[in-house]
Amino acid sequence: MTTTNSTDHTAPALAARLARARRDIDPVLRDAVDTLPAGGVREAARYYFGWIDAEGRPTGSLGGGKSIRAALVLDTATALGAGPAAALPAAAAVELIQAFTLLTDDVLDRDRTRHGRSAAWTVYTAPTALLAGNALLCLALTLPGLPPGAARLLGHATAVMCEGADADTAFESRNDTTWDQCLTMTRQKAGVFLGATAGVGAQCAGADTGVVDLLVEAFTVAGVAFQCANDMLGVWGDPARTGKPTGSDLSGLKRTLVTVDALAHDSEAGQALTTLYAARTPLGPAETERATELVNATDAGRRALDFIDRQTQHILALLDQAVPDPGARRDLEALATMPTSYYTAYADERGPRP
Repeated sequence: MTTTNSTDHTAPALAARLARARRDIDPVLRDAVDTLPAGGVREAARYYFGWIDAEGRPTGSLGGGKSIRAALVLDTATALGAGPAAALPAAAAVELIQAFTLLTDDVLDRDRTRHGRSAAWTVYTAPTALLAGNALLCLALTLPGLPPGAARLLGHATAVMCEGADADTAFESRNDTTWDQCLTMTRQKAGVFLGATAGVGAQCAGADTGVVDLLVEAFTVAGVAFQCANDMLGVWGDPARTGKPTGSDLSGLKRTLVTVDALAHDSEAGQALTTLYAARTPLGPAETERATELVNATDAGRRALDFIDRQTQHILALLDQAVPDPGARRDLEALATMPTSYYTAYADERGPRP
């Protein structure tokens, strides 16, 4: 396997750019959230972004998360000749929608931590967290300054993402989920919205439809690759680095690109993992540790890294068509080739390595 690791030598520059994106969109996000009526929904939103702590005290933080989507909007617009200021509303909009998805996901998955601290639903209740997410989605699609067509593109992508999330939840009660079905779900849940994010950045630059479509597809594929890396971290992530407990995918019998591949593996380990999943009851700590060992034994992690590499090569070919100037597309390539190095940076010592 030849794994693309082109971000390894640019990691500090990439980290600086993500931090700059967070800093640039923070005022836009604050202004948007401040338009919400005073109350629990607004406070839950402010808490999610890291601006206040669980007691409502200001933290001085620019917010949690990596702001990859905001950076993608800004970098896409810049690569196509637009100034960053023209893309700030769109960059903030995609982060508001990302907040909607994560506030909702944490409730659906009962994940108790996010960005290294208590998830919003554990502080403000599940209904309030869900309503906060819905409010942020509405703010995103009506944010002043969005380019023509952006609300439609983002709204459609969000609807597709919800369908993917529903399929993801439904898979938990099935024992017959195939890898292709899981791939379709992943494209819907994680790929389509990232693709729309790049498309909105292109719209900010006034790009023609062909270029927009190429960038949408490139980063839809990138979204799948990122989710595959996240699925790997669900098995081999280091909680001290990810800010989330590891093993919840396995303990909750989740069907991910990694676990479905392991379940289908024609080996004793694959069959033993299938037996654990067939019980349809959440796994305890000892069973989760056993399930991790079984996934390791199927070599599903190595195949996941191979899959990410193939997707990365496809992404780079699409970017070459969309942005012929190598210098102009360099930052986009850095984001597109992140999944492998992203996984490596957050994985524990048991996880497979490129």
